Amino acid sequence: MVRASTCIAAALAAAVSAGAGCSLLTDFPECAAAIHCPSDWSCVNQSCVPQEGPTSVVISEDIRSDTEWTADQTYVLTREVAIEPGRTLTIRAGTTVLGEEGSALIVRRGARLEARGSALAPVVFTSARPPGERLPGDWGGVSLLGSATVNEPGAVLEGLSDASAAEYGGQDDDSSCGVLEYVRIEFAGFAVLKDQELNGLTLAGCGSGTIVDHVQVHRAKDDAVEIFGGAVGLRHVLITQPQDDGLDWDRGWHGTAQFLAIVQDELGDNGIEADNWKDLPTSEPRSRPILYNLTAVSVGAGSQRGLTLKAGTAGQLYNAIFLGHSLEAIDVQGAEVVANLQSRELSVEHSMFFKIGVGGVHYFPTPEDETTLKPDDGRDDDESFDEDAFFRDAALNNTFGVDPMLADPFALDGPDLRPGEVVRTGAIAPPPEFDEGASYAGAFSPAGEPWTAGWTAFPRD
Repeated sequence: MVRASTCIAAALAAAVSAGAGCSLLTDFPECAAAIHCPSDWSCVNQSCVPQEGPTSVVISEDIRSDTEWTADQTYVLTREVAIEPGRTLTIRAGTTVLGEEGSALIVRRGARLEARGSALAPVVFTSARPPGERLPGDWGGVSLLGSATVNEPGAVLEGLSDASAAEYGGQDDDSSCGVLEYVRIEFAGFAVLKDQELNGLTLAGCGSGTIVDHVQVHRAKDDAVEIFGGAVGLRHVLITQPQDDGLDWDRGWHGTAQFLAIVQDELGDNGIEADNWKDLPTSEPRSRPILYNLTAVSVGAGSQRGLTLKAGTAGQLYNAIFLGHSLEAIDVQGAEVVANLQSRELSVEHSMFFKIGVGGVHYFPTPEDETTLKPDDGRDDDESFDEDAFFRDAALNNTFGVDPMLADPFALDGPDLRPGEVVRTGAIAPPPEFDEGASYAGAFSPAGEPWTAGWTAFPRD
């Protein structure tokens, strides 16, 4: 920093050359505003400092005390960095965090991450590679581990090299892992071992006190967002171009979500993959989230489904739009899932389906699909359950073949998912714990500015 004497000296030089600079008042002790400093300087904490880009801070050790990261620095993760229990990492609006190969940010059970950006200055987690060279899977993303209930005793998060930092779950469904607000996570997620991957954003055993609101996960190598149990809620979450699933839940997630948008390209798999727990599909607490206002879009060729329901999941989905998936909209797998559908513990209602599968009208699996399109050696994995008949039941109020009129859903460099007024027909008003005004299908209102404006980004590399 540059104190008063330097500030005044700089002003004298600047005044001669540019007619501007620090205040020349004789009783001026220190800078009070930017107008008192040279044009290429700023006034910070009442001192003139040069206007320079953020300097880099290397983060190579775990966080063992309460810590704050600010936008005047860029933070570079060089390894898996854990926030220790009882400690809080606060990340201020506009801060950028870069992840090198093999790095990740881990919020251990009992720790907190407070990442509060704004629409004008989001917090950005991205690859440490230069723009133009970034790829999905460059680093390991952000994982929050909490103490809410899960259905696997002694649960340990897959993909972490330090098992002592990977435990999650407990008995406190009201607990909090922290805050993610106006946050972007880019080019993250990689496979450590087969079936052991880090995702863009992982929420493991996080309670309902956790805030996840206005978050984008872009070009994740594995799942964009994976939820392992807990009662965490999601609001205003945008998932773009994951190379596996958009949202994946299991281990008994019993939280909520509203305003969730997923845009896949040809490298993606399921918009949503929903599980309870494959090792014990009937385990409790059962995965039974309640979701309102989903938009799931698939762009281009590939093998995409909008929603796969398996491994005993329950749950409720209302006011959804499924558009463009190359295989089918919904696939049901497993006797336990069939039973949950028949008992209405699992349901998809008041939703719209358009241009899906072969010819744009192949919404659900056929008997041929059961034996040719699934990697299960031809086994009938749903006891010949008829998805087409079930989800077309008039009592569910689903709509097929009606265009939701999304403005520009297939533009991967900046999709516009605002729909036409037609999405109000057949939708249901959410209950009081949600935004009750969202009585339309999809994640965006037909009127007004989309909630993605200003803080989201869609870089290819």
